[in-house]
Amino acid sequence: MEISSVASQASAVKEQMSEYQLGIAAIKQAADTEKQVADTLAKNATTVPPAKGAEEAGFSTYA
Repeated sequence: MEISSVASQASAVKEQMSEYQLGIAAIKQAADTEKQVADTLAKNATTVPPAKGAEEAGFSTYA
């Protein structure tokens, strides 16, 4: 095998790994964002009281 061929293959592998790592970073960032949203919703669900008079009106904010 020629040195230029090996170098070319190594460069291609390095580029593929960089793209893979960028993809993994994007997936991790999306997962972190979704976790923040879920945490915020869970926190809000425990701190928001039911609306006054909702039971009498037949409307639920928790539906």
